Amino acid sequence: MKKIVIVSLLLLVAVLAPSFAETEAELKAKYEAAVKAAATAPNDYELNWKAAEAARKYGDHLVVEEVAGWKETARVATKEGMKYGEIAFKLNPTGIEGWYWYGLCVGTYSDCVSIVKALAEGLKGKTQMGFENAYKFDKMFDDGGPILALGRFWQVLPGIAGQDRKKAEQLFNEYIDLFGSTADPSDSVWYYRGQLYKDTGRTAEAKVDLKKSADMGNKDAAKLLATMK
Repeated sequence: MKKIVIVSLLLLVAVLAPSFAETEAELKAKYEAAVKAAATAPNDYELNWKAAEAARKYGDHLVVEEVAGWKETARVATKEGMKYGEIAFKLNPTGIEGWYWYGLCVGTYSDCVSIVKALAEGLKGKTQMGFENAYKFDKMFDDGGPILALGRFWQVLPGIAGQDRKKAEQLFNEYIDLFGSTADPSDSVWYYRGQLYKDTGRTAEAKVDLKKSADMGNKDAAKLLATMK
């Protein structure tokens, strides 16, 4: 009965949430409710991956918006999300959600502590495994999220840890081929590819991609493009 009540509360929060961008308070409330639900159900795959999802979305919002104290708050949230994501993928090794949200939690966690520290904590292998499994099981999930995430993974790894820009570029191209002409593609893919073009000396191509991303509202792309003028 307790579990049913908690799940009902989660569904109520989802129904009452507005269709537009969620506020920090709303994301925090969803995160706290999802973690509470998962903590009471260690053998429930869905509740655990949803806790990882909620933790990542809350943490990512804090990072992107640079909310006061974001590094510590997002670090704690995504660390907890990693825990529930790992529980999920161990409960259901062939399910995409646990792997995918675990990997994204690690990515946001790395934004808080640095990629080098995350690597020192031994997270590279599980992150790679997470995104590769997510890509293998359903690369179209979350509007192509696994494609974009795996590409970014290979792009941001330090060279000594196995960075592979060719793999990253292939994945970004694949995402653009599949989703670039859809109604709402991720502006991040052109930012990521533009950044990759810049780092590999293809300045003209980089400017085209960065401008496209910036025109779609990507602030990071706009900042990088401004440094190239």
